Amino acid sequence: MCGREKLLVATRPTMDTTRSRLIHRFSDERLEVVEDILVAEQQVTLFVNREKIISTACSPGQLRELAYGFLLSSGRINAADDVALYREEDGLIHVDVRPCQQIGDPLSIVSTFSIRLEQMLKAAAEVHRRGEIFQRTGGTHAVAVCDSTGGMIFAEDISRTCALEKAIGEALLSEAEFPDRFIFLSSRISSHMLIKIARCGIPIVGCVSAPTAQAAELADKLGICLCGFVRGERLNIYSHEERPII
Repeated sequence: MCGREKLLVATRPTMDTTRSRLIHRFSDERLEVVEDILVAEQQVTLFVNREKIISTACSPGQLRELAYGFLLSSGRINAADDVALYREEDGLIHVDVRPCQQIGDPLSIVSTFSIRLEQMLKAAAEVHRRGEIFQRTGGTHAVAVCDSTGGMIFAEDISRTCALEKAIGEALLSEAEFPDRFIFLSSRISSHMLIKIARCGIPIVGCVSAPTAQAAELADKLGICLCGFVRGERLNIYSHEERPII
């Protein structure tokens, strides 16, 4: 805690997450004009203590969650109360955080949390079911922070990194206990993504696709159970196989 009162400034309503467009579609040896639904994107720039940190394209909406998730997963804050001010307008996000906060390497995760493998498989199926924008457009990634009772914090975005940060940010603002949560991503896992997750203290990670070799090695060192190819009734465990229970 930095001893300063946290100020949250109201934001403007978000724009639509999809747009319609007339396209030419070739199918069954025919070319026809049809209406298609495309995913929308928004350019966002984040300033921390008046310094420009990052510009990125993301799906419209949940920008506060995106900012908090980025700050936590990049090691710039430890808790939501480390943010002293949040303000956004027209894609510009301004955040003040306590100046004593330092970016550091993630520490090895110490947690006794475990889940049954079927819980990871159910989470994967639920993420697919909830991915409404993906089902309409095929243009998003999804991430869910889950507890052992079936509770789920879900985020969907054109960027897999932004989807991760939005889910983490919402979990942080909801005061979720990260050492007692697992996370599922509808994408592959790179070392960059794993480091972000490790900084939050989440001990179990699953993804629909493959991890990189570096991500698997990092998971082993950081005490993270890493599961890949989580789909249907199967998954692969790449590190810390003692955490899940069959």
